[in-house]
Amino acid sequence: MTDDKHAQKPGDGEGAQMSLWDHLDELRSRLFKSALALAIIFFIAFVNGDRIINFLAMPLKKVLPPDQAALNFLGPMEVFMGTVKIGMLSAVIVGAPIWLYQFWKFIEPALYENERKLVTPFAIATMFMFLFGCLFGFYAVIPMTLSYLIELGLKVGNAMVTVKDYLDLLIWMVIGCGLVFETPVLLVLLGMVGILDSSQLAKSRKMVVIIIFVIAAIVTPSPDPMSQTALAVPMCIMYEASIWILRIIEKKRATA
Repeated sequence: MTDDKHAQKPGDGEGAQMSLWDHLDELRSRLFKSALALAIIFFIAFVNGDRIINFLAMPLKKVLPPDQAALNFLGPMEVFMGTVKIGMLSAVIVGAPIWLYQFWKFIEPALYENERKLVTPFAIATMFMFLFGCLFGFYAVIPMTLSYLIELGLKVGNAMVTVKDYLDLLIWMVIGCGLVFETPVLLVLLGMVGILDSSQLAKSRKMVVIIIFVIAAIVTPSPDPMSQTALAVPMCIMYEASIWILRIIEKKRATA
């Protein structure tokens, strides 16, 4: 039985130990590297905040009437706080490969040797799906959502969209889509550690489809069925892909 201050490192062979302080030092190192990278990206994005905001406002300007196609601000601090939000959004998205890589490298020592080879594929998949989800949210879901909301609003008045309101909506939807697209990675991971299997996922398909549309309704704040469907359909496809990937893994294990 190992000492309370030590933890066995499964991948390093029998008797290899890593002290609690080693774990904490490793965590501190990973957090420092992630924070440093995020701070650098934040600073660069903050300095160029006006250009980034104008770029991110393009989907909105396309659906606004020509004489109202502009963002508005209601106070002297609104644009400044908007650039702070843009810096944070840029750090999370652009820095995703860095902080996600540091996360996977931190948990790597706790894995058995045969599990460590999965760290790189899962790290790459996590990064790719998060970035793809953010891009999908910006280029597909947001334009449809804005089109519906602005068209609805113009029926009763003029559009005066503020920097704060637009960025709050954009950040919620982009980050939400990025996290939603991590679902297949999580399902495959749970399947590989034995918590789920493909048959369980297949049997739960109908219930999951309902849950997916509920999540899509939460991430897309408009009641427009088109924008909700635009997010729900890829999620359903990714769910089916998760079942397919797990079946392949299960067949390989059965023949091994």
